Parts: sequence; structure tokens; C-alpha cells
Amino acid sequence: MKTALITPTPPDVAAFGVRALSAYLKREGKKVRNIFLPGGIKKNKNKKDYIYQYERHIIEETIELCKECDLIGISFMTNYFDRAKQLTQEIRKCIDAPVIWGGIHPTVAPEESMQHVEMVCIGEGEEALLELVQKLEEGKDYFDTRNIWFKKDGKIIKNQLRPLIQDLDSLPYFDFSLDDHYIYDHTINSIAPMTKDLLKKCFPLEPNVEGSFSDSYKRTVSYKTMTTRGCPHHCTFCAERALAEMYPGEMYLRSRSVGHVIKELEHIKEHLSFIESIFLFDDTFTARPLEEIIEFSKEYKEKIKLPFHIQTSPLTLNKEKMDAMIEGGLVFVEMGIQTLSKTGMKIYKRGISRDVLLKKASLLKEYSNSIYPPCYHIILDNPWETTDDVIETLRLILELPRPFWLKRASLICFPGTELYVKSKAEGIIKTQDDERREIYNKHLHVPQGKYANFLVYLSGFSYFPRWILRVMSASLFVFIFDRKVFSTIYTLLQMGGEQAIILSKGIRALFTGDFKRIYKFLVRWYT
Repeated sequence: MKTALITPTPPDVAAFGVRALSAYLKREGKKVRNIFLPGGIKKNKNKKDYIYQYERHIIEETIELCKECDLIGISFMTNYFDRAKQLTQEIRKCIDAPVIWGGIHPTVAPEESMQHVEMVCIGEGEEALLELVQKLEEGKDYFDTRNIWFKKDGKIIKNQLRPLIQDLDSLPYFDFSLDDHYIYDHTINSIAPMTKDLLKKCFPLEPNVEGSFSDSYKRTVSYKTMTTRGCPHHCTFCAERALAEMYPGEMYLRSRSVGHVIKELEHIKEHLSFIESIFLFDDTFTARPLEEIIEFSKEYKEKIKLPFHIQTSPLTLNKEKMDAMIEGGLVFVEMGIQTLSKTGMKIYKRGISRDVLLKKASLLKEYSNSIYPPCYHIILDNPWETTDDVIETLRLILELPRPFWLKRASLICFPGTELYVKSKAEGIIKTQDDERREIYNKHLHVPQGKYANFLVYLSGFSYFPRWILRVMSASLFVFIFDRKVFSTIYTLLQMGGEQAIILSKGIRALFTGDFKRIYKFLVRWYT
């Protein structure tokens, strides 16, 4: 018996969920075929709506790869719902094998998911999927498999959840073996067997520091991994709280041991020799206690010897942890700020004071000779925030020590989050069309063309004169320019700014000899 695991995925094809399942099944002697489908074709695009679909020949190639499989799994997040639905509909027309959905969206929206498939995996899938595969192989009744909902005789069987896997060291490393892996290759507009060269093209190019800030625009091919499951924070825009509440009385935030992580990275260095840096993609790597971070940094420096990157949060970062990580090879830090307004903090349940945030930003500034300028994450388009709230965030951004990056996102009230419930209860999302437009088909990284949003965008340019932004954010200018009639202008200005950034990066890459960055951009641009 062979299981096909399909995942609509971002271009970096990290796909931790599918790779974890594949590794687990293979360790137990099961045959698995992995199909990675990064991207998708914009079938319909306007100012507020993106609908992604696959071209017909991509669907046909996917079906052909699934024909010899006895179980087909599709794992996805909410913004890949349309693609998952399209794949499922087309596969079911041609193949009799059952289709099971898994991932974050089916976990938080199982009722909706059951409208499209006969099986939905909720929560962690390793043990559940293995049990299902074994029962299918042996011809046994599988309708009592915990963590999975089934359709049977027109009814839905809602099985209970099994306990969380507490010992993460008992799990194998993510499956980057390339064994029976396939990927949609943009360069040939077709699905091809995965090779090391194809995988290398998918890996992100991340910042590096090589001795001084003048060298810091170099980019490295970076391997992403996760060392934890769960998050110490339960922000209302994230489904982490809903997931944790599914397991009352259980420890939701769990970590792999330092030794287990180091062995994985040693394995990756041996088998993927092109890797130049490591991205520890945990929601908050610094949620680990200081002792573990010191241990990790020491082992990493001795055995891995590559620059690494982390994501952190203001409440979990301190000088002792930074000192240890810098010694171990840390070169880049991303920190979630999200909002700096009192209204936004209350809505998101962030609980971070202005003074704490500035203190942690100043801490990162202390290491400016050792790390790339930090990246701060900001969320815009919060319907509960006013223009004054966004300006409040802007003014605090202007106090952050430079240089830094801003990664802006448009708020999406994903299913499973507190804000989804709130938006429905308060009539912000009233109809199914609203839900499709504002959640399922909304582009996460395209904030609306608003005056305050545009000022926040400008504040992300570290050398843009701050006095100009302070003047532009004065009440009189906000009163004059914060109007819908100007929204298209702000959108075009931001688009022009992004093109200018791309051009400047291209020129910089050309003069610094970073030709692989130019090649990677051209491949994505023309395909």
C-alpha cells in the first residue's frame, strides 16, 4: 500500500506537517509519495480578492502520480483552501482511493472540511495516519481511529482526540530524503521528481553577516526547521489558543532536546551540502529556558558552525539569551510587534508595554556589529483600530533604533482564532461572500491603500527622514489625506516603492557578485 501526501505550499516548501508525517510513516515501513505544489495560478484577481487555481495539466500530472496510491492526503492552511478543494474534486473524479484532509484548517474547521472529503484528520497526525494505513492494509474497520472524522452511511463519525505526543525526540527528523518526492517546477511549468538542485532553488535566501555590516547584504541558502510544537503566547489573531484548548490538562508547548536538534542539523549538513545557514522557524525560539539556549549555542558552535536565524518575541528575549546565541552563530532576528496602539494591544491580548518593547529593540541594537538589522512584524487593517491607533503605532516605530526592517501584514481573522469569532459576532463578517473575500481569498501581505498604512510603509525605510514622517502624521495632514479617494494613489506608491527596492537589491547583488540571488529572482519573475 502506498500513501500520497499532497501539499499546496509556499515557495520554500518547508511543509513541516507533511514532512513529519512522511518521515513517521516511512520509519514504520510504509510507502509514501510526497507531492509539493508551491504557488498557483491567479484565476481571478482584483483589488480585494485573490483566487488561486492550478492549471489543468498540473492537475492531470498530480492525478497520474496518485493513481497507484491507496490513500491520498492533502494538508493545507486556510489560504490554500481553494487549491485543496480543486485538487480533491479532480482527484475524486478519477481515483477511487479515499482522500483525507489534514493541517491547520481542517483541524479548526472540520465541519466545513467534511463537506468536501470523506476523512479529516484533526490535530497531530503521525499516530492517527499510521493506524489508518495499517487498518486499510489489513482490511480492518477503521472508523474508530482517533483524531479522524469519517463519513459513513450519510453520517459523520467524530472520533475523540488521542493525547499529544509529549516526547518529540521519539519522532524522526523531517523527511528531506527526496525519496519518491515530486515538486511543481516553475521553470518547466510541470511536476518533476525532486532533486537536490530543485530543492536548493526552493530554499529561502536569508541574511548573513560576514565580519562587518558592509558584508551583511550577502544572502545564504537557508534550511528551515522547527524545534518545538506550540507557542507560549495565545494571541487572538492566531489559532494557537484554540489548538491548546483542544487538549485541556496537557502540556501544549513541547520542545525537542538540544541533542535531537543538533543531530538533525548534522544529518542535513551531510546530505544537503549546499545549505549555508539554518533558520530555526519556531514561533518563539527564545521560549526555551536560558540553560537550554546556552546548551544549544555551545553544541551548535562546535558541531554545526553555520550562521543561524530565529524568530522571537519581546517577552521571551533577554541579554543572557542573546549573548549565548551570538556566541553560537546567531546572525538574524525576527520579532513580532504586531501593533503598538493601546487598542490593538487589547484586541490582540499582547500585554507588551511600550517601555518593554523599546528596551528589547535597544537590546538588539547593542549587537548591530554582529547581526543583520532586525525584522519587526506589524499587522495592519485591523477593523477595530482607528487611523489614530495606526498613527500611534507609527510614532513608536519612529522611536525604534535604526536600522531595521518592517514586515507588514494585513489582518486576516482566520477560522479557529478569537478574532474570527469576534468578527462574526459583531457583524464585521456577515455573509459567506464576506468570509471568502476577507479570509479565504485575502492576500496576507498586501495591506490596504490607506494614508496611515502608507506612512507605516515609509517608516520601514531605515534612512527615510523621520522628521518628515512626524510632520506627515500630524493631525492636519491625517485629516486632509486620510480619504478613500486617495487609496489608489497610496497603493501605487507602495507598489512603486517595492519595485524600487527590487531594483536596488538587484544592483547591489550585481556589484557584490551575488549572482545566485539574481538568478533566483529571474526564475520566479518569469515563471
